[in-house]
Amino acid sequence: MRTLAKIGCLAVGFLGFQSGCSCELSQPNLEEQNMAVIRQAHAALAAGDLEGFKAVLAPNYVRHCQAMPPELQEIRGTGPFLAFIEDFTSAVPTYQDVIGPMIAQGDMVAYVSTMTGTQTGPMGDLPASGKTFTVVNIIIQRLEDGKVAETWVSWDNLAMLSQLGFFPPPVTTQDAS
Repeated sequence: MRTLAKIGCLAVGFLGFQSGCSCELSQPNLEEQNMAVIRQAHAALAAGDLEGFKAVLAPNYVRHCQAMPPELQEIRGTGPFLAFIEDFTSAVPTYQDVIGPMIAQGDMVAYVSTMTGTQTGPMGDLPASGKTFTVVNIIIQRLEDGKVAETWVSWDNLAMLSQLGFFPPPVTTQDAS
């Protein structure tokens, strides 16, 4: 009978409905634990606790984001990633990130977050604008041994640049001629 239940869960899983299946293959405890790690990471960052944030990152951490300048599209290692986070939170000390819908399957967690803040410091080669932004992020994270090992982020950088007043770029007299 147990074999029949597993076969039934596999069949349901292949049809894309595994999240509703209550068998050993769905790993609800692992998935709940992984979602808790993500919430813990966001809470630590929101509190300005970079050590607490670092504690949930795997040593081989990798972040992927197409919306960034080429040198930041893939960040490898906790050190470079924490330096990126420190630069960002220095530029946007009022940074807040609210987690929306979240789902998990195995070692993967996907969610939507809404990020807000006011840019009071330089961000890369962009000077402080003093303007506020709101950006929606779609994030997928892979966990290893209870730590975030890899992140894929998708967000509308043009929306953020527009809100901060950097896009479209200002027209110079040379551009106008």
